[in-house]
Amino acid sequence: MKNGIQSKDISLSNLFAAILCWALTAIWVVLIFFLSSENGTASTERSTAALKYIELLFGENIITDLVLRKVVHVIEYSVLTVLIFLSARFTNKISFIKSYAESPVKLIKSDNEMYIVITLWMSMLTSVCDEYHQLFIEGRDGNIRDVLIDAIGVVIVLIIIRIIFTIYLKYIGSNEVRYE
Repeated sequence: MKNGIQSKDISLSNLFAAILCWALTAIWVVLIFFLSSENGTASTERSTAALKYIELLFGENIITDLVLRKVVHVIEYSVLTVLIFLSARFTNKISFIKSYAESPVKLIKSDNEMYIVITLWMSMLTSVCDEYHQLFIEGRDGNIRDVLIDAIGVVIVLIIIRIIFTIYLKYIGSNEVRYE
C-alpha cells in the first residue's frame, strides 16, 4: 500500500493482544452488570452460599456477609483494572508511529501515566454506571460508598502496577520514556 497502513507499520502481536484484552474486558464488564442485575434475594442467596463455603474451609465467624460483599467489590474492580490497563497498553503499542510524541501539547508525560489515567477513568466510570444501574433493581441499592470501595481496588492495583513498572525499569537499567 502506498498511502495506507502497511503491516510493517503495525505490530500484529500487539493488535491480537489488544483485541483479546478488550474482549476479556468487555466480558468482565458484562459479568459485573449481570451480577448487579440480580434482585436482592438472589444476591443475598449467592453471598450466603459463598459465606457458608468460606466458613466450611476456614471456620466459623471468619468473615461477615457485609465484609465479604465489600471484598468482592474490591476484587472485581481489581481484575477490571488489570484488564483495562493491559488493553490500553497493547492498543497503544499496535502502531510503531508515536503521534503523541510529536504533539506540541503534552498533558501526560509518559505512556505509563497515560495507561494509568485511562484505566482509572474507565474503571471508575464503570463503577458509577454499575451503582446507578442497581438503583433500578428490586431489592438492590446503588450508593456512593460502593463506588469508593471499588476505587480502593482500582487504586491499589494501579499503585502495584506503577511499583512493578519502576522496579522493572531499574532491573533492565532503563528510565521511563518521558515526553517533554
